[in-house]
Amino acid sequence: MTTADERRRIGALLQSERRRRRWSKPDMARRLAAHVPDQCPDRETLIFYIKRWEAEKVSISERYQFAYAAAFDMDIEQLFDQKAATGPDLDVLRLSHSNGRPADMEYVESLRETNQALVRLDALHGASDVFPLAARVFRTADQKIATGAYVAKVERDLMAAAGETGEIAAWLAYDADDQAVSRQIIREALELSRAVGDRDMELFELGHLAMPSLHQRRPAEALRIANRALAEKLPARVSAMFEIRKGRALAQLGDESSALASFAKARSTLSESIGPRDPQWTWWLDETELTRHMATAHAQLGQWNRTVPLREQVVLACRGEYLYGKLDLAQLLESLIQVRDWTRAEEVIADIAGIADAIAPGRTANLLRRLFAQIGRAEGVPSTVSDAAAHLRGLMESTASRAAPR
Repeated sequence: MTTADERRRIGALLQSERRRRRWSKPDMARRLAAHVPDQCPDRETLIFYIKRWEAEKVSISERYQFAYAAAFDMDIEQLFDQKAATGPDLDVLRLSHSNGRPADMEYVESLRETNQALVRLDALHGASDVFPLAARVFRTADQKIATGAYVAKVERDLMAAAGETGEIAAWLAYDADDQAVSRQIIREALELSRAVGDRDMELFELGHLAMPSLHQRRPAEALRIANRALAEKLPARVSAMFEIRKGRALAQLGDESSALASFAKARSTLSESIGPRDPQWTWWLDETELTRHMATAHAQLGQWNRTVPLREQVVLACRGEYLYGKLDLAQLLESLIQVRDWTRAEEVIADIAGIADAIAPGRTANLLRRLFAQIGRAEGVPSTVSDAAAHLRGLMESTASRAAPR
């Protein structure tokens, strides 16, 4: 007999796995029916069962446990074994079911563990899949703070942890190419971190706030954010981050010499190891990150011949890495189209086609769609390139179709 806590965990996990695959409840019922060996109920009854299982109303019999495991292509222990399923990643799911009790220190600790789990889930599944979960966790924590549903002694720790959750959710929204939502969440997170004096996280959030501005071609706004931060005495690598943001903004404004000067300042700092004043989150600031932004700056200055070798460097450095590899390849393709290097463009399209099933909705998919249209309009494009692009577009459409709810 499963306990209420076990039903809660299992129900949340089943719902999360179904939504991650973008399956509707009827679609889930159809897939379960394919794996129930005999006397399978009708579709409407299965949908009723699914609703009750996900709502934690009843336990799941063994025959349906095996059906779920087969449908999700997971080990049955991953789904239904309490010991095997415990760990930080599932704290994400537990937190979303804790609306009814005031936040205490246990909740705060779970929230911090959840933040780490969200980062891991992003690396495994991508921003578009993980963002809805991150947003739900952030909204739950933010609601507790807004309504005072917390133990008084944990107020500061709760607000600091929620600020970090907001930063992660804002990044996921940014990578999923929902810039308006990213801006909204990061501003809310910034208020929380600032209210409790969490300066390290506040600086991280300010650095993020500049990114949607740059993505939406609001360079003066991004420049104000960077300059305001750089007016203070910052830890070295934090200063490098804001110099990178400043360089990007200046490039969008057409000030090449000042942009390159900012990138040079960032490079001189990043050549050193992390110092005692540098926040832990600065680990990702490295030469490759700088090169990535310099390439984009040259692209926005219209200097595509300079952009290509920089993006080749980034792709080589990130080969095999999930987080940026797809977007870096798409950006390299963009550069090659601009310089009309069709031979290399065809090779990169083939590379992207090899990972097409991992391209979820977001910045990468949106950029590729724009590039397909650009190839279609360009004159003198070799038929092999057009055919390769059409093939890749078909693969992406097929992937999107399989993932879409039915």
